[in-house]
Amino acid sequence: MKFFAFDENIDRQMKMIQIRIRQLMNGEVAGQLATAGLSYQKMYGVSLVHLRQISQQYKPCNELAERLWYRNIREMMILATMVAQRDELSDEKLNEWSESITNIELAEQMAFNLLGKRGNSDGVLEKWLLSPKLYVRYTALMAIGWQFRFVGPVLSNLVGNQIDTLDAMGHDKRIVKAVAHCLKMAGRFNTELKTPVEKLARDWVQKSEVHLKAAGEEMLFELGSY
Repeated sequence: MKFFAFDENIDRQMKMIQIRIRQLMNGEVAGQLATAGLSYQKMYGVSLVHLRQISQQYKPCNELAERLWYRNIREMMILATMVAQRDELSDEKLNEWSESITNIELAEQMAFNLLGKRGNSDGVLEKWLLSPKLYVRYTALMAIGWQFRFVGPVLSNLVGNQIDTLDAMGHDKRIVKAVAHCLKMAGRFNTELKTPVEKLARDWVQKSEVHLKAAGEEMLFELGSY
């Protein structure tokens, strides 16, 4: 666990959050999450809807977000992605956080709540896209897709230059969902990328691998080309 200097206000907020999480805990859901293989040091089974409601009670604050993240508790780590000041969180800090992304749920929450809406993220996303860590790559793929929707086509060159890499990554069943999300959002929100994405999707549809065929069909449907 990482240690932080005493801050009365932040410590008070942490205590209030912990109390609220315990009030909303659901042991049955926590058990289901554990059975599904989600790796956290501790889980309370609080729903994402309730976590969103909790996050809305606090102003964006990176000091609070970092303390939440390093508690290594499911609910607090997800809350960290919701209360962080996205554009003021450095690439270096995000790279430190990436060491703790160890499951799909956390990868998806990091991508949707934080990296998918953060400006000037091309450097960190390109690095994460090529990371040896599976769930860091998954995060990058999902975040790139959300960037096209929430930020704009600023990552068009990154996707365009990595089409062959994304094609290869799609063969991995563990991350094909994220690859398809990245590509279909790129093709949907950038007309110049629609053609190469559609071409790749049609190629996947012809593959014998079921996961590639399904991903290709999903991409074509999103692009209105199925």
